[in-house]
Amino acid sequence: MTGLLQGWLVARREMLERIRSKGLWAGTAIMLLVVVASIVVPSVIASDTVTRDVGFAGTVPSELPAAIADQGRAVDVTVRVHRYEEVAAGEEAVRDEDVDVLVVDARRLLWRGEADERLRAVLSGAIQLVAVHERAVAAGIDPDELLALVAPVPIENEQLGIAAGRSPDDEAAAYVMSLLLLVALATYGQLVLTGVAQEKSSRVVEVLLARMPARNLLAGKVAGIGLLGFAQFALTALAALIATIVVDSVDTPAVSGAVLAWVVVWFVLGYVMYAMAYGAFGSLASRTEDASSVAAPATTVLIVGYWASLVAVGGDPESGWSRLVSLFPATAPYAMPGRIALGVSTWWEPLVAVVLMLAVIAGLVVLAGRVYAGAILHGGATLKLREAWRGTANSTR
Repeated sequence: MTGLLQGWLVARREMLERIRSKGLWAGTAIMLLVVVASIVVPSVIASDTVTRDVGFAGTVPSELPAAIADQGRAVDVTVRVHRYEEVAAGEEAVRDEDVDVLVVDARRLLWRGEADERLRAVLSGAIQLVAVHERAVAAGIDPDELLALVAPVPIENEQLGIAAGRSPDDEAAAYVMSLLLLVALATYGQLVLTGVAQEKSSRVVEVLLARMPARNLLAGKVAGIGLLGFAQFALTALAALIATIVVDSVDTPAVSGAVLAWVVVWFVLGYVMYAMAYGAFGSLASRTEDASSVAAPATTVLIVGYWASLVAVGGDPESGWSRLVSLFPATAPYAMPGRIALGVSTWWEPLVAVVLMLAVIAGLVVLAGRVYAGAILHGGATLKLREAWRGTANSTR
């Protein structure tokens, strides 16, 4: 049986066992619920459209209520009109909070306490517009021509990003992708860590090692968990996409297909690299409870690498330091997708980073395989990395 086939059998076994786990389905359901809720709930409870009640008393131009309604719609304010025969009745309505403001003779605005600046701007604009219209009619001037002359010039607002030619939306996409990669690498790396430790403590690994080399066993475990992780994240991304389409009020930064393809590449490469390290550390622990403390060096590199890439890319993505961070294997999975999204990486930089990452992964396969083989059958106290590397550990079982 070839090594590739042995690895695939281990990966298939890993996937089947985890698919039968209620914990996997519960975790997936919770992840989907959190992602969809984070998109849908804000759009439901934080709508930009507000409703305001406006009272009128005294002399009111016939065009004013309609003008106020038009002005309000332009800034997502729905205006409900209330008319009062006497000013005193309108003032009482303001005090009782039946209306938000009382417009008296189209000249005075009466508020209960501090004025609503958004509503005041709507009312002031509408009153001025109606006043101009009335004066034009009185002067024998065509009101439409006058309004065309005094109409405001539309001004476009454009936000500049930290990289030339890129908007803050591109920056937001870069940050979100880096964070998602961190979560993915940490989550599935920990699954490899605990999976190795559990098999060691339950002695299942002894049966498996009777049929295949330790290196193939570790590679198959990494591949199986990685395939499940990729499927889980793809399902979550699909749910987020559907929720975004349904809730069209959500403003999400656009990401090109090429950038998404690079994100997938870096997820795979980053996962394999860190998962091999987690697998090697997991073999050192004799109990599942000790696995996290033993793997602290890998976790530290994972988190420090994320923050280093965040500072480098967020500060000046075109600097030499940012380029170096995006090429260094430990930080490349976070930094390179961000620099690609910002459009500051040259065509050759991602390719060089991939080659460097593949070289490191190849080295880790050998190193992690040797540590795994030297430690996986050891029982008793937690092994030191040096002892496992030298193969001096003997089984105490």
